[in-house]
Amino acid sequence: MVVAPGLAGAVDFRGASRLWLGPGYDTNARRDFVTSNAAPQPDGFLFALGTVDGVIEGERFRVSGTYDGAARKFFLLPSEDTIVNSVSGDALYALSSTVSLGLTGVVRDRRGAERDYTSLVGQGVVDFSPTSAVDVRLRVGATRFLFWPRFAYSFSGPTVDATARYRFDRRHALSLTSSFTARTYNATVNSRPDEPEPSAARRFDPVFVVGAGYAYRGPFHLSVAYSYLDMTSNSYGETLRRHRLSATAGLRLPAQVTLLATGALQLSQFPDGIFLSPELQVVEDDENSSSLTVKLVRPVHAHVDVDVRYALYVNVLPQRALGTEPLVYVRHVVSIGATLSF
Repeated sequence: MVVAPGLAGAVDFRGASRLWLGPGYDTNARRDFVTSNAAPQPDGFLFALGTVDGVIEGERFRVSGTYDGAARKFFLLPSEDTIVNSVSGDALYALSSTVSLGLTGVVRDRRGAERDYTSLVGQGVVDFSPTSAVDVRLRVGATRFLFWPRFAYSFSGPTVDATARYRFDRRHALSLTSSFTARTYNATVNSRPDEPEPSAARRFDPVFVVGAGYAYRGPFHLSVAYSYLDMTSNSYGETLRRHRLSATAGLRLPAQVTLLATGALQLSQFPDGIFLSPELQVVEDDENSSSLTVKLVRPVHAHVDVDVRYALYVNVLPQRALGTEPLVYVRHVVSIGATLSF
């Protein structure tokens, strides 16, 4: 979004913080794929999530930042305890009423449950808004992903993102998204079964994502989006193609209750079959599975909301070899919590 010039010399600061606390129950605490011979292990947990964000705006500039910190403590499976820290920031300077230049960056660090990783993304930004109805953003930069348990699965490379949004009016909007990342891994490729000798070539995965979405903002909120991911790897068994259809809705109910729901249907294809690399489980469930989440929220104080949350995650991997059964991943998560806002 292009920075709108304000009053000469005026600087405005806005900030907010939130803290969510609560217990929950997870039917698949280890996030295991299961078969007829293996069952997932459930466990209860305590969860905390804190967020602090702020925005500074001047006549021609805008600087914003967000910090998220989360922790999950299981009762019976301490090996699955996790701590996540994430920092993101944007800085934009308006060259004119239609064009802004800037920088954006995200640092995310996750520890615990044998999925320790650090993700770094830094990009330059060009925002173009020729009219109040059109926003176009181009981001170009680099990414570095460090998977600490098996460093060979770490990668780096250039990344490009483009988004465009058109607002028909105050309630209706369409958006288009696309991205490209050229991932070069620390690992060498997995050789094909028919190759006589292992290859010494580095693994290289060009990743393309395209998508489109529609959003409605009125008496209720509704958004629908579709995306397609193509990751054609030179490493055997790592090629992936994925279709994802998602929808999000928000609705006011009686008694000051708000209903928020998100659903995603994901269809994945593995043209070479499946090589079960750790990367299949590194990505969070809401980005790597078909899912359904429902949340009921009610304010009980000017700064306190209570909520009940339910989430279902499902992922089915096809047969790895003739005569073997598919791998199925199912996870139910229920939680009750309170959100404090300041």
